[in-house]
Amino acid sequence: MIIFLNTEELLYNFYAENYVQEQLEEIIEQHQKWWWAAYAITPLIVIIRSSLVALCLSITTFFYEMEHPFKFKQFLRIALVGEFVWVLVAIVKFAYFYWFQTDFDLVAFQQYYPLSFINYLDVESLDSWFVYPFQTINLFEVLYFFILVAGMHKLLKSNYRKSFEMVAVGYGTGLLVWLGLTMFLLLNIN
Repeated sequence: MIIFLNTEELLYNFYAENYVQEQLEEIIEQHQKWWWAAYAITPLIVIIRSSLVALCLSITTFFYEMEHPFKFKQFLRIALVGEFVWVLVAIVKFAYFYWFQTDFDLVAFQQYYPLSFINYLDVESLDSWFVYPFQTINLFEVLYFFILVAGMHKLLKSNYRKSFEMVAVGYGTGLLVWLGLTMFLLLNIN
């Protein structure tokens, strides 16, 4: 079996300063026991995220008073097509750590986001609740946005400018609310 990322070593190095050997072994044992849960909930997370984006787009069409009613599944289909962008993000991140940055720790792996504004900043000097918003400013987010615009343009059969405006209003507002909520929660956790 080929192991691409040695997660046990990453966990051990990450927690070694704060825990004794027995606690480290328990953490690694729990990780081995529950590793499958991350794979099991991934489809659920994709469906929830796509449903929220579809909800934002459908609410936008409601406020734009479109003459033709659209079904939620049409917006969900657009959002699900856009989800392939996030698969591309995972592939690029994996390739970066597999071929280019082979010596890394868990923090570096978590904080790196391909083609993101965060890569140009000193992450250690940032408050932890600023990391996620700066990770969100990236070229993949722009690509996702334009995939949504193209999907809305095809669905609405309207001009490209109107589709752009509707995605900017709907998805942009939803993204800002999500970022605000995430920053609020991170600030209160810390």
